[in-house]
This record gives sequence, structure tokens and C-alpha cells, in this order.
Amino acid sequence: KSKYDIGDNYDIKYYRLEWFINPETLYIKGKVSPHFVITKSNTQLISLELADNLVVDSVLRQNNHLDYTHTNRKLEIDLNTTLEEGILDSITIYYQGVPIESGGFSSFTQNYQNGVPIIWTLSQPYGSSDWWPCKNALNDKIDSVDIIISTPSKYKAASNGILINETSNENITSYHWKHRYPIEAYLIGIAVTQYSIYSDFAELSTGQLEILNYVFPANLASAKKETPQIIPIIQLFDSLFGAYPFHLEKYGHAQFGWNGGMEHQTMSFMKNFSFDLMAHELAHSWFGNAITCNSWKDVWLNEGFATYLSALTYEYLFTDQKWNNWKSWTVNHITNENAGSVYCPDTSDIYRIFNGRLSYYKGAYVLHMLRWLVGDENFYQSCRNYLNDNKLRYNYAKTEDLQYHFEKQCNMDLDWFFQ
Repeated sequence: KSKYDIGDNYDIKYYRLEWFINPETLYIKGKVSPHFVITKSNTQLISLELADNLVVDSVLRQNNHLDYTHTNRKLEIDLNTTLEEGILDSITIYYQGVPIESGGFSSFTQNYQNGVPIIWTLSQPYGSSDWWPCKNALNDKIDSVDIIISTPSKYKAASNGILINETSNENITSYHWKHRYPIEAYLIGIAVTQYSIYSDFAELSTGQLEILNYVFPANLASAKKETPQIIPIIQLFDSLFGAYPFHLEKYGHAQFGWNGGMEHQTMSFMKNFSFDLMAHELAHSWFGNAITCNSWKDVWLNEGFATYLSALTYEYLFTDQKWNNWKSWTVNHITNENAGSVYCPDTSDIYRIFNGRLSYYKGAYVLHMLRWLVGDENFYQSCRNYLNDNKLRYNYAKTEDLQYHFEKQCNMDLDWFFQ
């Protein structure tokens, strides 16, 4: 649920997101068009979450202006008619303003890279509504999106999916990104600056996959040496856990200025192209993106898995020494403090949600213990069964769903282990 109980009477199907972004200025202006199916009869009001400091200029439905209220991060819209369950409808919201970060890791940031202005987004966990009107709830993925970013022509815009169109008009260029897989709001990301662009390619079980790289021009030479390291990593994950979940589109990296990485779906945003960071963000394609935790209480399903998968590269691609070093370091790191569960009891504290010792490393080691308990064959088959569950794939999961697949595959009661 959204903390504002928003959007419980409709199911989001599609979003068209159109923005003007100039990385020289901390500002967003644009229009977003959600398409939705009504899920409760006699619906006249629908609501989205949007930061109060962003100004809604107008809301239209079938070219008619609608009445709305916008307070306490809730944009409530009167559809001016009553819609029955099952009806598909859409509206367009025109808005603008200076996004203010309100509870995340700088959800919409204007900064500089090598003296060149850049704007990037990082919405996890609660920051999407800091910069666009959405349902921010871990309960309703958007089935597909079109993202159209217009910017002064010296800049390029990176985002999710495939770049299907690039059009210039005077000094403005528009980049049209199309993504046709279900996506959670926090996994939508944009980055706008001067980029150098090139691709690596990986041969996978599903054929050749493009790995598209948007890097700072000053880092181009070093990036071209580093990014090909992703190829054996994605081949490993593809062989252990099944096909890359977004293989009809691409995987990619876009460099940004935040000190880490963020697994925006099909386009991870990267501080640099270190082996470990690339492995971790890529792993989220399976665990976090294809299947997303349905509450931040179960964030370990995203972060514990991504941490463990990046460690598996040591086991399968490097020496025993590197793998053994990871295990002993990880055990020491987890046990150098006493308390703390992998399960996150307080989702109001983002530093508890993304606690490295608990959500990442302890989550990863719980998986390693589980693998020891059930054996390699059962471990990997259980993971694949979980990833291929039609109720979970491109949807959400909780810890009980993972436990179910391990118990079913291994014919064991694992309640004691997960408790």
C-alpha cells in the first residue's frame, strides 16, 4: 500500500511520460498520461501521489479540464463522470516545478560531471512522487511505458527500454524510449547530460543481447576497457537462473554522479564500471526487477539475492581463494554486531531498509546457508521455479513465496529455517 492509501480503485496499465529537462537547471516540466482500468464500481475520484511543491497546471480527460485537489502529496482528480469496474480510461496531467528530495537518496538531482551539467533520478524507495505523479505502492506495476525526454541538443537522455526515436527541432532534441515489460515506479529512471555511447554484446541462451553504455566522455577510454567484463557475468546468471528477463529489449549502463549504482530496469545507473558494481546491479534484473519485493520489509529478496549473485561470480569465474575470502569476510561483517534480522521491521527508516550488513550481506549469507541445506541442484532449481512462477514473474513476491518454492522443490518443511 502507498502510505497515503492512494490508487486503490484502479489498475495502472500504461504511462506516457513526456518531460522537458535542461540539466543546467534543477527543474522539471511536462505532462504524464496514465491509462488505467477501474477496479471498483461507481468510481468518480482517482488519486495519485505527487509532491506538494510541484505545481499542477491542468488535468485533462478527453480534452475536457477536470477539477482536482493537491495537498499532502495527494493529487485527487474528479473524472467528472462515474466509471464502472472494468472500464479503461486515461487522463493527462500537466505539471512543473523544482523537485525536492523527501525521503530517499536524492530522487531528482542536478549536479556536474567534469564541469558538464547533469540531471539524474534515483527514486528508490519512496522518491518517484518527488518528481512525477504516480502510484508509489509496490502493488501495481505499470504494464508498459513510453518515456519522451526533450532537452537542449548538446545533451543526451538515457532511460528504460529501447530508444526508438530521436528528433531534433531547432536546438531541442527529443529522445523517445519505449519499454514493454511491467515496471515498478521506482525503477523508472532518467539521466540527461553529455554522453558518449557505445555497445557491448553478449551471446545468451535467448540469442545476442545488446549492452548499451552511456558514459561520461572523459571516462570513455577506461569504460571501454571495463564494461566488457559484464559479458561473462550475464552469461553466468543466464545459465544459473534462466534467461535475462528483458531479452527482447536490452541491458545497459548510464553513468551518473551518485556514489553507487541503481538498477533502473534495463538501464542501471552507475558511478563507475567496477566488476562488483556491474555484477550487483545486473543481478537485480532477475531479483528486484523481474520479481520485486511487495513490501520493503522483504527488501532482502532484492538486495540479498543481488549481493549473493555478485558473490557467485567469484565462485564460478575466479579462484577458490577469492570465493573463500568473500565467505569469511561476509561472516565476519555480519557477526561483528549482535542484533538484526534480514526481515526489515521499520520501513520508515530508509537506512534500515538498505542496511548493508542485514539486507545485503546477511540476506546473501542466508541464501548461501539455504543452498548448503538443500544442495546445489535443488537450490538453483528452486530459484528458477520462483523466477518462472507466473503469479510472481513481472510482479511482486514476499518471503513466503520463496519459501513455498523451496519447500515444494526440496520436499522439506523449511519453516524453522525462514523463521
